[in-house]
This record gives sequence, C-alpha cells and structure tokens, in this order.
Amino acid sequence: MGERSPLPSFLWLIVESPGLNLFSMKNLKNSRQILKVFAINFALILLVLEGVPLLFYLITEGRLIYSRDRTQNEAREALQQTGVRMPEDDQEREAIVERFQPYFGYVLKPGIFGENQFGLKVNNYGFFTLYDYPFQKANDNQFIIGIFGGSVAVDFANNEVVNKGATTTLIQQLKSVPALANKELIILNFAHGGYKQPQQLLILNYFLSIGQEFDLIINIDGFNEVALPPLNNEASVPISMPSFQHIQPLTSLANTSLPVIMAIADVTKTKEKLQEKVEQLENCNLASCYALTSYQVDTLLKQYQDGVSELEELQLELKKNESSLENSLISMPKNKQVLGEAIAFDQMVDLWATSSQMIHQVLSARNIPYFQVIQPNQYHPTGRTFTAEEKNLFVNTPYLEGVQQGYPRLLERVETLQNSGINVINAVTVFDEEKESVYRDNCCHYNPKGQEIFTEYIGQSVGEKLK
Repeated sequence: MGERSPLPSFLWLIVESPGLNLFSMKNLKNSRQILKVFAINFALILLVLEGVPLLFYLITEGRLIYSRDRTQNEAREALQQTGVRMPEDDQEREAIVERFQPYFGYVLKPGIFGENQFGLKVNNYGFFTLYDYPFQKANDNQFIIGIFGGSVAVDFANNEVVNKGATTTLIQQLKSVPALANKELIILNFAHGGYKQPQQLLILNYFLSIGQEFDLIINIDGFNEVALPPLNNEASVPISMPSFQHIQPLTSLANTSLPVIMAIADVTKTKEKLQEKVEQLENCNLASCYALTSYQVDTLLKQYQDGVSELEELQLELKKNESSLENSLISMPKNKQVLGEAIAFDQMVDLWATSSQMIHQVLSARNIPYFQVIQPNQYHPTGRTFTAEEKNLFVNTPYLEGVQQGYPRLLERVETLQNSGINVINAVTVFDEEKESVYRDNCCHYNPKGQEIFTEYIGQSVGEKLK
C-alpha cells in the first residue's frame, strides 16, 4: 500500500468509509450550496436585527442612530430625573465617601479624590491633604502648621495649595515674620466637614500622642459649634457628640438588621449594573446594540426602583421599632429628653470655650503657638450689605436659628478667652466693607473673593502676633 497522508486517524475513518466520502465533487457542490443558503439566511437575520431597531430609532428620534451625538447622554439625563445619580468618574461612584473613625467620629475614605493637578488626596487617616500622617520633618528648616476645624477650615488649608504663591495666602503672609522668612512652611490639614468641638481637641491630642510635630496651630471654628448641635439636640443626642446629620447615615448602615443589610447590598449591586449598562448604551454604534441595551437599562431601572421602595419600607419599619436601636453596632448615648433652648445653647458655648482652653493648655506646655479664629457667617448680623446674588442663596437653611442665637453667646466669651492667654481672632466682620459677593452657598462657605479676604485677614493677624 502507498503511504498515507499525515491526517489524524479519525479523519481517515471518515474519508475511507463507504458512502461518506465528503471529498467527492458531488458532496463538495452540495456543501457549497448549503453554505450559500446559510450565508444568505444569516445575512437576512442580521439585516432584520439591525433594520427593525434602526427604523424604530429613525421614527422616534427623527435621525439615524449612526449620526447620533455621543455627547447627548439621553439615558443618563432620564435616569437622573428619576433620582438615579450617574457619576462622571470612578471617584464619584463611591456612594458613601465617609467612614467611621474610632477616635475622630468619621473621616473620608482614604484614597479617594486623588485625581487632581495639585497633588491633594485623602490620606491614610482620612484627611484631604498633600501628606500622609504623621508627617515627619525632613530637616530643621521645615515649619509645620496644623489647620483644625470644619469645612471652612478645609477650604482654608487647601487654598494654600491651590493658590500657592498668591500674596494673600497664609504662607506668603507669614513670610513677613523675620523668624519665618527663610523657613519652608508646611500646611497639614486636620479639618473635615461637620467637625465641631471637642473633635478638634481630641484629634490634636491623638496626633500629638503618636509623635506628630507642630510649630503652629490654627483652629477655625464657631459656626459648626452652634449651627450643628441643635440638630443633635432635636434627635436627643448629646451636643458633645459628632454632628448628628453627618454621622446618622453611617449609624443607620451599621444596624444589625439582616434584611436591611441585604436590601442595601441588592440595591447597590443593581445600581452598579445600571450604571454600566447606561455607559454601554451611550457607546452603542449599532441600532441592534442600542435596542438590546435599552431593554436591559429599562429592566434594571425597574429592578432598582423596586429595590429602593423595599429598602425604604424596611427602614421605616425599623424606625418604628425602638427596640431595634439596641441592636446597633454603634454606641450612641441618648438624652432622656430634648434640652430647653437656653440650656442647650449655654452647653454649646461652654463646650466650645472649654475645648479651646484645653487646646491652649496642651500647646502652651509644648511652646506651640495657638490661634483660634471665629469665622464670619451670613446669618450673624453685622454691618455687611449682601448682594442680590447672595440673598438668593440664603434660603431654606437649617442653620439660621443656631447662628443667630449662638454667635452672640460665643462673642461674649471672646474677652474671657483672650484674658486666659488665647489668641482669639474675631473675623466675623471681615467682609463688612466688601461690596462684591463673598458667600457661595446657604451654609457658610466663601467664594474665591471671600476666601482671599478671609485668608489675608488671618495671615496678617497671625503674622502680627508672631513678629
């Protein structure tokens, strides 16, 4: 016998089997016809799958899908109207950006918000800053300034980075102090939105205990100390505890109710899938892709809405059952009753003043200068005339009564604090002569113009004391 071609044995069985010779001309011709018919039918199926959705899109939208503007994001806008927020980047996908912190109450989730041109990030301890903590001096020429307080203090600290080199920054102002003229001034932010005394006191003592060096401390407060505690009091939570409006959402998530935990997980998972499908929908190049993905988006949206409704019912039922609070993983003391208005505000101011005095005592023992700044706020009447733009902002605020009742009490304590040796900078009237808008919201924050005026005033005040 002649030598066989090197085909696998199972193929030779087929080739040499009687009646199954696929390599004959007749079978080859039949195979081509079958393939032709298959190809034609497959093409027709594809034409139908693409043509029907294409025609539907043309009728409903008045244009071909291939000419669709990729920047329109119709699905995204529609979902946002239903309450499903679609984040623009991965950082914004984080539904809950804050985390419990056993000593400070709450902080930002470490690692987020790091994509910016300035190098700012949420560091290892949850503070938005340039450095991880504790920060160690690289040489004796470095001069470390710690910034404490709430969100206004965060803006103050970050302004030193964002507007680095501007003549109005704290660093540039302090360069006029002979002893600091040639120093490398380092700004460390220990502030966070909603922080109020005694959080500043506790955070300072913690970082001192682990070896963090400081050469100067600036604590910017006043507003949070009187605007946020009334909300604690209404919830029968001691005013000395962290801001109830900030920490309550976290404590709700920490409840041990298994159905609630599972419902939250399901809703979160569905939302993630929904976000992915919306992004796919926006990038569809074919009508068939658009039709299929649209159906998936609609299905997931209904699933998400049903899940949210179920979760709300579970949480409402949980709130009705007071005994469920005993199962919470977070220990939060409760007042037996809501405090009277006068008693509550007296306690707020006593807590603020005592905390400041304790900070001063701790830092004095270490020869570290301490400055306390009482921030200006739009709800404390001064000689300022607000712009029409500002007046439109100051509506629907929960902070009005707290500031109007609390600030006069705070200011009455300024002289006592100063007599005890504390460098108190009363900045409540710093905007009185400015005719342009300086506030940017209905809370307490300043626009770039306001930030510039506020920062320059603090820099000059601190600089004068240090000369």
